[in-house]
Amino acid sequence: MDRRTVLVPPSDRPSLEALELLSNKWEPAIILTLLHHEPLRFSELESGLPDISANMLTTALASLTESGLVQRQPISNTPPQVEYELTASGRQLEPVFSTLSTWGKDHLETPTPTAVVADCDDRLTELYGEWLAENFDVEPVNTTAGLRESLLDAPELVVFDIDLWDGSMYEFETHCPTTTRRVLLVGGRPELSLAAWRCDDVLRKPIRKAELIARAETQLDCIGQSETERDRAGIEAKLSILESIYPKSQLETQDVTARLYDQL
Repeated sequence: MDRRTVLVPPSDRPSLEALELLSNKWEPAIILTLLHHEPLRFSELESGLPDISANMLTTALASLTESGLVQRQPISNTPPQVEYELTASGRQLEPVFSTLSTWGKDHLETPTPTAVVADCDDRLTELYGEWLAENFDVEPVNTTAGLRESLLDAPELVVFDIDLWDGSMYEFETHCPTTTRRVLLVGGRPELSLAAWRCDDVLRKPIRKAELIARAETQLDCIGQSETERDRAGIEAKLSILESIYPKSQLETQDVTARLYDQL
């Protein structure tokens, strides 16, 4: 008998064994990622866990596979490719993580996510910031320079009017961390060039309070999703706005927007 558990009733010892199985840094993160987004390829898992190295991911997946929580599914022989998904035992951990999340929210001091709010209009920046202040530490900015500086801290969310940015959309990519969720704000009739911006969501002004709050919270919930899912959601958001303004027949014949349909 393990001297550490001599006073633990035998009926409770399996819980210690389960916690020991999940005590490493990456195994719980992999299980949670697969619970929300399975099946995933190795590269998709790697991109969804930005701080993990390929070697660490390989080791963690091998451990979870050996424990019977994750399984490999071949999807191609030439070239050989596999996807990872949870086993039935792995999926049974979902209520465990849900209970832990509830406990953590009630008893642990978790950091408040940061939202950068950027608009050309000072009044709108202040208004949007007030709306989001209940769930975010809001950093309001009104200039391109201010936005560049704010993005250096890798906020969880940036909500910005694309007319504020005085550089190219490609330059924006070099300043905005890939981990930052991006909600674009556009005017009543955005140009077709909106299609070339990489984003997670798009809102067309005027914006309602409930809508902005709901979209911001959705972006928090989507942190960690696979790149494939993230790209698709961004494309669908842009097309939803553009199709409400321009005929679909026109969008399908313009190069910049036709590419969106091809990517879907």
